[in-house]
Amino acid sequence: MYRCPMRPISRSWPCPMPMRWWPQQKEFSMSEHDHHHHNHHGEMHPHQLEPPHEVFHDPQAGEVARVWISGGALSLSLHAMAFGKPEVWGHVLAGIAQQVAAAAAEMGHGNPSDNFAEIRKVLNEDLGKVAAKLSPLAAKS
Repeated sequence: MYRCPMRPISRSWPCPMPMRWWPQQKEFSMSEHDHHHHNHHGEMHPHQLEPPHEVFHDPQAGEVARVWISGGALSLSLHAMAFGKPEVWGHVLAGIAQQVAAAAAEMGHGNPSDNFAEIRKVLNEDLGKVAAKLSPLAAKS
């Protein structure tokens, strides 16, 4: 039986889309790093997080993103088309925001609702800035 790869946002939340693996897709890497073209496959970084426990018991589990802060900037690698459609990432990002808000509350920082509201506020501001940069009008200036 297929289980949604994401935790539900609410009890009535449906899985947005089953995960699909597209082997022809290359891993996307977004970094300011000057790539020196040697392979780090199989290496462990001392600050690397452990995968969630449940993925070891799910043969359909797959990593879709790895996010780091390096040199003061966001650095990531991801399987951009893991879900078949780019818009599904909106659901993924919402689920991440919900889990971050709850985890911060569990660690003694506020409550999940207020934390989520703050995350949403900053996220909306930053998405507005990105949208302005990606706008066709921005390219003309």
